[in-house]
Amino acid sequence: MITFLPEAPSPRSQTPVSKSEPFFTLSLDMLCVIGENGYFKELNLRWEETLGFSNAELLAQPWLTLIHPEDHQRTLVKLQKLFSGTAPVSFKNRCLCANGSYKWLLWSVSFCPEQQLLYAVVRDQTECKRSKEALRDSEEHFRCLVENVNDYAIYMLDPDGRVISWNQGAERINGYRENEILTQHVSLLYPSEAIESGKPEQELKIAAEVGRFEDESYRVRRDGSRFWVYATIAALRDKNGQLRGFAKVVRDITERKLAQEALQQANDDLERRVAERTAELVKANKRLRREVRERKQAEKQLRRSAKQLEQTLQKLTQAQAKLVQSEKMSSLGQLVAGVAHEINNPVNFIYGNLNYAEQYFQELLHLLDLYQHCCPQPSAEVIEQIQLIDLDFIASDLPKLLSSMQVGADRIYQIVRSLRNFSHSDRAGKKAVNLHEGIDNTLLILQSRLKAKGEHPAIEIVKEYGELPPIDCYGGELNQVFMNILCNAIDAIEDSLVPSHLSLACASEGVKQRTKDNGQICIRTELIKDNWVVIRIADNGGGIPETVQQRLFDPFFTTKPVGKGTGLGLSISYQIVVEKHGGHLKCVSSPGKGTEFVIEIPIGETSQQYCCQNSYQNQVDAKLRSPQSSMPTPLNQLKFIECR
Repeated sequence: MITFLPEAPSPRSQTPVSKSEPFFTLSLDMLCVIGENGYFKELNLRWEETLGFSNAELLAQPWLTLIHPEDHQRTLVKLQKLFSGTAPVSFKNRCLCANGSYKWLLWSVSFCPEQQLLYAVVRDQTECKRSKEALRDSEEHFRCLVENVNDYAIYMLDPDGRVISWNQGAERINGYRENEILTQHVSLLYPSEAIESGKPEQELKIAAEVGRFEDESYRVRRDGSRFWVYATIAALRDKNGQLRGFAKVVRDITERKLAQEALQQANDDLERRVAERTAELVKANKRLRREVRERKQAEKQLRRSAKQLEQTLQKLTQAQAKLVQSEKMSSLGQLVAGVAHEINNPVNFIYGNLNYAEQYFQELLHLLDLYQHCCPQPSAEVIEQIQLIDLDFIASDLPKLLSSMQVGADRIYQIVRSLRNFSHSDRAGKKAVNLHEGIDNTLLILQSRLKAKGEHPAIEIVKEYGELPPIDCYGGELNQVFMNILCNAIDAIEDSLVPSHLSLACASEGVKQRTKDNGQICIRTELIKDNWVVIRIADNGGGIPETVQQRLFDPFFTTKPVGKGTGLGLSISYQIVVEKHGGHLKCVSSPGKGTEFVIEIPIGETSQQYCCQNSYQNQVDAKLRSPQSSMPTPLNQLKFIECR
């Protein structure tokens, strides 16, 4: 019988077990043999790599001294079960490491009565346990997030369409409590005519076939009232493609629908009033013409008066036409703003989840790598499935797919911002803003475009920031200006590096292309005259011809290929800088010598107070500067270089 009390190792117990078995030294698991005195008799190298103790240190102490005190009793119980039977036993416990920490180990132990030895295969389960705890925490966070969303009804359906989960937003929008709606069919939320036509079942069928279904239609609350919703149904399938249920997201759009109906009614009333007024004017005009014909022989003064009256009527007709056009443009602006707002919400939802999708994918890859490391010899069925799905191709292609989705989401986001500014939907007031933070945030968004890609080397960013006070301005709109100018600078550098991408307008002017130098964008800021801020953004691209510079800020003018530019970026930027901030936006460029955009913004009252408080410090700093220097030393210079 083996004892577990510490005893001094006898010479016989220290005699090593034969190492003739190559698996003992080659195994990725921790293998050991424990003698009857409670000491290790033989260990493979994995023990030193896992626990950090040397082989001599491990052989010199009873193995139970390494087990966490709280796990001693449980371990002894398992071993007693082993001695009373013939089958091996498995158990988990915590084992001491050389650095004082503990690791979770999975033991598989068998007892050899003839030799009075314990043979054990031990596997490190620490990372696996941590991964499970992290996954459990992530699932709990996601559950809390869904349950606390109030603006959207988010609930799950089983494959037959019965409700199996219900969040607070669903309770607020539909009026049913969770205990009232669970196990009920989703058709309970539809009006009677929709149920009779089989609409709920048809929606679930389409979602199951194509994976997704979207719809705007009526729903019925618990009190019987009807309301408009925008609903999305997504089919949920397991890894084998088996349908497990549906996820449904519903948003109440009743107010938007009522606003659209009111707008349409107002437009109809306006057109009706214009038509009535036009008919009256036509009748009046005919009547006046008839009177003029009847009074051909009247005095010259009367004819002059009739002519003046006719001119007045023409002006009135033109004014009415302008009024109709103004009303239509106003309605168009509201419609564009509404569309931009509605697109912005799902885009933000997609944009926000792309990072999580990439994170989950990396975690799954790490799990696969860990599994391959721990189980290097999978079964034939697993190997066949890996070859069938081409696992290596999926692991290399999915990050590219996620990156492509990220680029698409960025593009949609930029278009939405352009629509909102074009329709003047952003009415936020001015506030004190740190322009350097806005520039840095914009560069962070564009970081993926600044990295080296294929034949394009990385674009270097040189930042020469001056001491700027907080500026009273529309921070969000100025960020859009930075975004438009920086995107154009990146396009110009890429076009100058690759001849096939050079725009037709620049090519016609004979712009010289660079073939050796890397792209560079220099951003400088400074305070001039104590009440103006200057931001200079310069690139070393191919430059802009004079003929193109003359139309640079015209709406819808672009030299980019179809589908790459809208022609609104610089036009909107000019409007933001000049009209909304009372500043100046200039472009200095010549073919082959790069382009520099100069943004000048007047500072507000808050910025002037800041300048007054720091005027003494500025004088001291000016004296400390070198007299040969024309400007202060740059505060920082950063380079964006892709790291792999």
